[in-house]
Order: sequence, then structure tokens, then C-alpha cells
Amino acid sequence: MSVSADFTSCTQCGTRIEEAHDMPIKARALCPTCGSTTRNFNVHIQEALTLGEKIFLKHKRPGHKKPIFEYVSGNDLHRNSGQWNHLTREIDRENDRYKELIINPKTGEVIRNVDEPLTEHTDRGSAKPKIEGPEGEA
Repeated sequence: MSVSADFTSCTQCGTRIEEAHDMPIKARALCPTCGSTTRNFNVHIQEALTLGEKIFLKHKRPGHKKPIFEYVSGNDLHRNSGQWNHLTREIDRENDRYKELIINPKTGEVIRNVDEPLTEHTDRGSAKPKIEGPEGEA
């Protein structure tokens, strides 16, 4: 965000006055037109906003606890680096497939490209083994 003070003017008559916006009231000169010390400070604020999108799809079937197919595609924030990437992920439990593609949208660099049996997809994200605590609890 950028903020800039455009100009200062007299509140009473609108005459533009050349003085610092942070000048104490007692140090202000009188308005040359009406003699007032009240001021309007016209400020310009500029902000940029970037929007992204991400879609999720889950195919559920009665009698199955987890969805039999999950799909996600769109902008994804890598929390450790603060980098926005494009993510495409498929989890197909019926066909035992895990696919994930992560691309840096600025450079086109492929950060991660995985296509493997779901049963072999371990030690990442929610597939990490649970660490037991001192009481033997996970």
C-alpha cells in the first residue's frame, strides 16, 4: 500500500496552503485568504489486490468413510516460503492412485510432480506417521 499527501487546504475557504501535514496547530501560519488555522489534508492511498481461485471436488459413496475420489486445483500458498503456486491434486482410492503437480506460476518451474500408487504415498502431509507421546498416545 502506498500513501501520499497530495495537498493541504484551508477548511474555511479552500485555499491551498504549502505547509507540512504534521505541523502542530500552534505553529501553523494563518490562511492568507481568511486567517483560519484549520486545515483539510488530501491524501492519496493506492492498494493492489490480486484474486485467485481454488476448486475442490469430493466423490462420496454410501458405506465408505473417506471419499473415493478427491480433486483440488488452483492457487495454493506454501506456508513456509510464502510463495503462491498452482496446485493440482487427485486422490483416487478406487484405482489406488495419487497425483500431485505443483508449478511456480511466475517461472513455470515444476516444484513437485508425483504420480504413484496411493498405498505407497506415505510420510507426507496427513500420511505422516503419528508420533507417540510419553503416555503411548498418538
